[in-house]
Amino acid sequence: MPVNLPAQSRSPDPGTPSQGGAVVAIIPIIAILLIVALIAAFMWMNERDIRVEQREKLVRDTLWVEQTLRFQLESHESNLYRLAAEMGQSSELPANTLARARHMEANHAELVYIALRRIDGTLDAIAPVGDPGLQDDMAMLPTVGVPPRTQGQPSRAQWSPPVFVRGRLLSVLRLPVFSERNVPLGTLEAVLSLGNLLRANVPWWIGERYQVSLTSVGGDTLVSKSNAQADSSAAYTMAFDPPFSGLFLTLSPFEASEDGRLQQTLLSVILGLTLLAVVNLWMQRRHLKLRIRAEQALRREQVFRKAMEDSITVGLRARDLDGRIIYVNPAFARMVGWEPGEIIGRSPPMPWWQPDLISETLERHRNLGQVPTAHSFETVFRRRDGKSLDVMVYEAPLIDAGGTHVGWMASIIDVSDRRRAEEQASQQADRLQQTGRLITMGEMASTLAHELNQPLAAIASYAAGCLNMLQREPVDHARLHTTLENLAGQNRRAGQIIRRIHDFVRKREPEREDCDLVRLVEDTVAFAALDARRSGVRLAFEATQTHLAVSVDPVLIEQVLLNLIRNATEAMQDVTGPDKVVRVSVERHEERALVAVADMGHGIAPEVMERVFMPFVTTKAVGMGMGLNICRSILEIHQGHLWFEAGASGGATFLFSLPCAEGVEEG
Repeated sequence: MPVNLPAQSRSPDPGTPSQGGAVVAIIPIIAILLIVALIAAFMWMNERDIRVEQREKLVRDTLWVEQTLRFQLESHESNLYRLAAEMGQSSELPANTLARARHMEANHAELVYIALRRIDGTLDAIAPVGDPGLQDDMAMLPTVGVPPRTQGQPSRAQWSPPVFVRGRLLSVLRLPVFSERNVPLGTLEAVLSLGNLLRANVPWWIGERYQVSLTSVGGDTLVSKSNAQADSSAAYTMAFDPPFSGLFLTLSPFEASEDGRLQQTLLSVILGLTLLAVVNLWMQRRHLKLRIRAEQALRREQVFRKAMEDSITVGLRARDLDGRIIYVNPAFARMVGWEPGEIIGRSPPMPWWQPDLISETLERHRNLGQVPTAHSFETVFRRRDGKSLDVMVYEAPLIDAGGTHVGWMASIIDVSDRRRAEEQASQQADRLQQTGRLITMGEMASTLAHELNQPLAAIASYAAGCLNMLQREPVDHARLHTTLENLAGQNRRAGQIIRRIHDFVRKREPEREDCDLVRLVEDTVAFAALDARRSGVRLAFEATQTHLAVSVDPVLIEQVLLNLIRNATEAMQDVTGPDKVVRVSVERHEERALVAVADMGHGIAPEVMERVFMPFVTTKAVGMGMGLNICRSILEIHQGHLWFEAGASGGATFLFSLPCAEGVEEG
């Protein structure tokens, strides 16, 4: 009987495991977890047994230490009994008794002092001999009454409660000394350091495993054998009474033993291996899903890269070490006019190379093969239709995944439009330079017209005066001579102005000389006063000093001052009022001379404040905007500086400074 299949069927997604596959994948994980649980239980039981064994060993070691210390104390008591018996046989201390006592003190670190206290309270040091601190230390120790010896019974020793003296925990063993006739002679006292008792009598194999200490009733550590960190929760304590009331012997195991560290290491390794196995199974389970996703992502990436290579406007070309083309993108194919299939596999010379550049290109390839480094160059390609195009080539070594140099990768950019733009920019620059020269010529003509106006007007005035004097009878020859000299001086002045401006335009150095700036400014103000009065403006001159020496070209500085005064006068043309004044002042500020020209005009507009000294910037209805720029240039070649400030009551103040001349007296 036939089976009808559905018209459409979908295969299960490899990246999504079925329910049975999920169960099969979980079974190994469950088995591993069970093994880990059994191992953990075994290790927990083993660790519990080890802890019980360690506790029993701790108790045994504590008892052993306590017995060792008691044995040492009893040994000291026995030795002191013998010393006390020998001392009672004579009123003087026998030499052999003293030697034996000092031998005891020298060979037992815990014995600090051994002394004989007489009936009258005096203290005879036996060991160490002549210790200056013996009296003070013995006085700080508590006294314990020693019962008298009864007939036929030995005397009894008493231990004092431990106390701290000069940082040491000390206790005193007192033993009465009686003569052979049972007459009390004094008390034999031995000072014992409990810290030294632990350090000297606890063996190294105990000290390596435990912190041995003497503690108080409250659990505070009084002295210990070492300062290493110990596990106080696992400590074992037992009373050390007698002989010391309220003192306890405590042994604390160190926090980590070798066995414990080994077990922790083994457990960590097992857990790590288990985790690694679980992760490995989980990663294997995901492997199919990830591989399928990676293949899909790779296909998408290939499609994306192909789309990106097809849409990019920069030409890409790869060639092997023999120069054979192994890859081109569509942009490069469009650039040269050939199809990619026609280009790939070609060897030099290429059809897009210019015939006259083939030898140069081949030589470049040979040189590049000798020194494989990234480089760039410009060249010319010939399209398939015969047209030429300028290109910029950026070429770099092509390295494969193994780090081997297998060829060259190049990026080719069409720079024909840029070349045309550069040629247009060059032509525009030539036109601007020609225009700049015309502007300079016009400004120089304007400057000459302004500057020559004063001397030419004076020459005309002096010439008219000479004609008037010649028409009069009799002729005053002396006055006529003076007038003609003034006329000649103004003529020379006009010539100097022309020569200075010509030299400035040609960037020549000024002709410096030492002169009095106060006199120079005063003469210039007087010279410009007549022209200012015609505009209804009065010039006022102020100077804080009578002389101020500077080294400048006086004609150029005079031109700067005349230009500033003329600008201040023109700025007040629209100002109404009976008193229109331009104030010119000279003063000295430290090592520089300061000249200020202040007007009462409307000031400088905010939009041109930052550009007022730039060329072609002016606030006048008629002007080229070169005057202040030229003035600043003149002052800069004199190591000076020009700036402006807003006036307190309106207007503007232009100031310039010049360095004072050295070695010239100033008043």
